Amino acid sequence: MRQAEQDLEDASFLRDGGKHNLACFMGQQAAEKAIKAYLYHKKVEDVWGHSLLDLCEDAKLFDMMFDTVKAEARQLDKYHYITRYPEFLPSGTCSEAFDGVDSERSIELCNQVMGFVRQRMA
Repeated sequence: MRQAEQDLEDASFLRDGGKHNLACFMGQQAAEKAIKAYLYHKKVEDVWGHSLLDLCEDAKLFDMMFDTVKAEARQLDKYHYITRYPEFLPSGTCSEAFDGVDSERSIELCNQVMGFVRQRMA
C-alpha cells in the first residue's frame, strides 16, 4: 500500500508538470497496487495481472462490496496501455492525447479506489 501511496503522489507531480499521459498511467498503477495490497492483506499468495476489474473480482471473494468500485476501476483500466503506447491511438502521440482534465480524472478515480481499499484494510 505504501507504493500505491507513492504512485498517487507521483501522479499528482506529473499532472502538475504537464505530463498528463503519465499522470493518468500512474493513477491506474496506484489503484492497481492498492487492490493488490488488499489481496496480500487477505493472505492471497498468487496475485497477478493489471486489470483492476479482474482484481476487483478476486477481492470480491473476501468482500462483495468490491463490486461497487468496479465503475471506477473500469475507467482506470483504460489508462494502462493507451497512455504509453501510441499504436493504441488513432493518430498522434500519447503525450498529445491527454490533458489536464484526463489526469485530474485519473487521480480522482484513483483516490476513490484507494479510499475504498484503505477502509477495508483498517
